[in-house]
Amino acid sequence: MSFLFGRFQAPEKNEKTDKVDQELNEQEQQEQQEQQQQQQQQQQKIQEEKPCDLENKPIRKRTTFLKNLMGNSSRNNSSSSLLSTTSSSSDQVNTLPPLQPLTLSGYKINTKHKLLLDLELASNIRNLLPARLQLFDTWELVYSLSQHGMSLNTLYRNSRPEHQLQEMKKRKKAEKGYAEAVVTRMISSDPSNSGFTIEQKRPHGYILVIKDEKNCKFGAYLNEYLKPVEHKRYYGNGECFLWKVEKYDPSKLNYNKDSESSKLNYNKDSASSSSSSNSRTATRFKAFLYTGINDNIIYSNRDFIAIGSSHGENGLYIDQSLSKGVSYPCETFGNEVLNSKGLEGAKYGTFKIMGLEIWRVGSLE
Repeated sequence: MSFLFGRFQAPEKNEKTDKVDQELNEQEQQEQQEQQQQQQQQQQKIQEEKPCDLENKPIRKRTTFLKNLMGNSSRNNSSSSLLSTTSSSSDQVNTLPPLQPLTLSGYKINTKHKLLLDLELASNIRNLLPARLQLFDTWELVYSLSQHGMSLNTLYRNSRPEHQLQEMKKRKKAEKGYAEAVVTRMISSDPSNSGFTIEQKRPHGYILVIKDEKNCKFGAYLNEYLKPVEHKRYYGNGECFLWKVEKYDPSKLNYNKDSESSKLNYNKDSASSSSSSNSRTATRFKAFLYTGINDNIIYSNRDFIAIGSSHGENGLYIDQSLSKGVSYPCETFGNEVLNSKGLEGAKYGTFKIMGLEIWRVGSLE
């Protein structure tokens, strides 16, 4: 009986266990749903936060081969644009305002001979000067054969900047009153300024102009003033050059022959021309720049002045009396004979000095 009773009561226990299992399953499902909801909420938060991060932080991607090519072309375009901007800026620099017209000062009215250096010739020489000296629009006459006499020692003395400064102070003292002269003397005697010379303070250049018996003009530009040198030592630098103004007949020009010489020398034609009853002539300015073959630029002593030298021949030579001279082609400047040759085919030219001037470019104060 008991066995039978047990058999009839077993289904009730199974039903209870099934209910418990269902409840457990439902709880697990609820927990899984809650976990899924939490995960979905977290994903939504992450998705909401990602756009902010993307805006703040750049995304790095690998560049492809095509993108690299495009990047190089853009770089080339940017470099070309930079070159164009720099070229435009250089064009702006090159388009500088014109220089002020020149003023030639120091020539006395009562002098018999006319001025050797006219404004047209001075402007041609000015175009070849260093840029720092082109800005000076007043050139001062330092020495003139007609005003100061025929003396090499006087030429050397007047060429010294210290002597020029003394002469300038004398002129200013005569023009101004005594009190102002005393003040300027006190300023000039300041010990703080005594350690510097004029050459260290201001840049200078000197123009040598010669006129011979045939009215030919020629000369040189010198970066240093002429001075007697005791030992045989050349001075000057590559800024120096020789020049001449030659007469020619425009109708007889042969441009094919002149083209070869124009490659070696800097030839600049001036626009001045003159006509006569017999023939029509014109003048042109030629400059012969420093070649760099040797350093024999300027040598001067108590006996002569020599500018340019090669193989014992000078581009321009002036004797002690300042009355005669000679000109040879020399390697220092690659120049032609500066004066008109006496005979056709002559290798040099001798001349008599009818006029000689030295002009200073640059201020003393």
